[in-house]
Amino acid sequence: MIIQTIFILLGCQTMGEVLARLLHLPVPGAVMGMVLMFGLLVAFPALAQMTRAVIVVILANLSIMFVPAGAGIIGYLAELRTEGLALAVTLIASTVAALAVGAWAFVLTARLTGNHGVE
Repeated sequence: MIIQTIFILLGCQTMGEVLARLLHLPVPGAVMGMVLMFGLLVAFPALAQMTRAVIVVILANLSIMFVPAGAGIIGYLAELRTEGLALAVTLIASTVAALAVGAWAFVLTARLTGNHGVE
């Protein structure tokens, strides 16, 4: 079951990459792959049960996936020293902007639907 689950996961990611590139979408292929995987799980509920055990193990060990990112940061320490402030400002500004737009969208949706209070 492990091989089949990994094949399904990698197949969805690969198809997502192919679709994103072929259709010139402004969405990363991995995101498209997640959308495809979600579609498969909705269309075939038995697939969720079949892959659950393997995916739980993968998620439990997700921290291992961050090791390459940490090694990449160490590999680019010189660039991080020179561009670190700009990166930090960009990350903070983009996070604040995303939160502000999310709050604005929430307020706008509440106004449009007439739901102004929490019950």
